[in-house]
Amino acid sequence: MFLARKLILVLVILTALGGSAAYFVTRMGLTGSAEQGRYLGWTVFALLTFLSLLLAVLIWRNLSSSLRQICTQLKHFESDDEIGMIMIDERDELAELVDAVNHYLTRIESKFRQDRILQKELEIQARVAEAERRQREAVIFSISQAVLVTDKYDELILANQSAEKLYQFDLDSSYRKSIDQVIHDDELVELIRQTRRQKNTRVTEMFERVDPQRKKNLSLEVFLSCVLDCQDEILGVVVVIHDVTAEKEIARMKDDFVNSVSHEFKTPLASISACAEMLEDDEAADKQSRHELNSIIREQAQRLNRLVDNILNLSRIESGMFKANKKNLNLTDLVRQVISAMRLQAAEKNITIEQEINCTEPLIFADPDMIHQALMNLLSNAIKYSRPGQSVSVVLSQKDDQHVLLQVNDNGAGIPAENLDQIFEKFYRVRQNRDLAGGTGLGLHLVRKIIETVHDGRINVTSQPGKGSNFFVCLPLCRQLELVAR
Repeated sequence: MFLARKLILVLVILTALGGSAAYFVTRMGLTGSAEQGRYLGWTVFALLTFLSLLLAVLIWRNLSSSLRQICTQLKHFESDDEIGMIMIDERDELAELVDAVNHYLTRIESKFRQDRILQKELEIQARVAEAERRQREAVIFSISQAVLVTDKYDELILANQSAEKLYQFDLDSSYRKSIDQVIHDDELVELIRQTRRQKNTRVTEMFERVDPQRKKNLSLEVFLSCVLDCQDEILGVVVVIHDVTAEKEIARMKDDFVNSVSHEFKTPLASISACAEMLEDDEAADKQSRHELNSIIREQAQRLNRLVDNILNLSRIESGMFKANKKNLNLTDLVRQVISAMRLQAAEKNITIEQEINCTEPLIFADPDMIHQALMNLLSNAIKYSRPGQSVSVVLSQKDDQHVLLQVNDNGAGIPAENLDQIFEKFYRVRQNRDLAGGTGLGLHLVRKIIETVHDGRINVTSQPGKGSNFFVCLPLCRQLELVAR
């Protein structure tokens, strides 16, 4: 029974007893007079009331002590941020109430424990999901191709730096924006939406675009895939954009290379075949005619041999299988040999070859055949792209104490400034000059490999269209140790 009810019951009983006693004394005339009887009755009533109040005070003090004890324990629980049981004497008037409260607290504590376990599980799942998300983003950011990811509302949620650069936007400021507000390409935006609507998991398209920065035509291969969950509901669309401009350019250059090589082979072979038929049919009646035909056959055979050497040597150098046979080489003698070998080709176009040697016996540590082939290619190009009656010069000088400088200069067609960075690339030929002479696009690429890769030298070029080109080859001189060792 709760204290309040007990207290009320005691007060009611005492009051009733006091009132009854007073009434009984008054009515029964236990005292000498009516006035004394009333006085005695009210005295008994007052005494019983006082006792009731005294009892109430005592009970209230006990109650206050129990309440303070309970408050102290609750404050302790609050400071420790925990839920515990309220401890009180089982004989206390509040024991029944405290038992009910403890039962409720026990249920709450059990619920809180379950919630904490669930919270920890959710935190672990969130950390795992965050780690997986970062891993996916790291993979996407490391991809060289442009990658875009949209959600089921066609809003941009992920993109790597290649995509930002290609379409000129910033992911931080474009996050959760509609894709048509970020990508100003109506065809691509419509393709993304169509992929989402049709739930296509594999779509491939080819786009031709213009690079806004380099103003260069781009060939873009676009792969799209709709991402679905286990219930076949749309999560979003992944777009991978692969720039195949270089691949297409290489394929085109390879085709040009095959055509050029076929032409380069066909021309000397036709000359050799025609001269051989003339010799076979005895159309060369005198010794001089036979000598001229033999010279043509020998020259065209050497031309074929140089072409084959260019292709084979380039392949060996790039594959790492080439082993240079280096030795001390007098570059002056080699330059004179190359000039002598190219005079006949120059004479066919009425071109003179001038030489200028400004250093004494420059010795380099090099492979004679490789350097010979590189100089032959440079001088051959100078002759091919010069007009009849012009001149080509070869200048040899010592650049400093450790290097020698070789220049091959012509006054021919020249090279446009926008093509200077590309002329040493494999298969590359300047379009404006293709009508002047044939070629495979391998000569200058091979020269660069020979000079820079095999001999640790440097090659550069300056040119002006219509005014000619100047090629500069810088090679290291022999070190003193190399001279002593040999």
